[in-house]
Amino acid sequence: MKYYRYLYTGGSVKNVDKYKLRLKIHKDLVGFFVLTLAEGPNQIDILNAFNLKLPYYRKHPPVVVGIAKNYEEAVEIVIRMTTEALEHTGSADIRNYLKLRAKTKDFTTE
Repeated sequence: MKYYRYLYTGGSVKNVDKYKLRLKIHKDLVGFFVLTLAEGPNQIDILNAFNLKLPYYRKHPPVVVGIAKNYEEAVEIVIRMTTEALEHTGSADIRNYLKLRAKTKDFTTE
């Protein structure tokens, strides 16, 4: 599984490494959500982490850009990403914003 360099997390996600370990070993995936780069025309997918046990995701692991404890928190993260994208690029294109942020070392967000 690949993770975005500046992984977004919800406020109730305290130990990110614990969630990453759970994703890596595909154990205890019930009860949290991951935000991934969408493969189709959408920008971000919000998936129940349990879905990553499906054979498709084992063969085609997604790029995880965020982890949230519940769906509402995941939506808040998408809103935060969209707001940051608008502020820094003038566009709501989250995918391009995340690429720009990962490539630019001095790119900061408040």
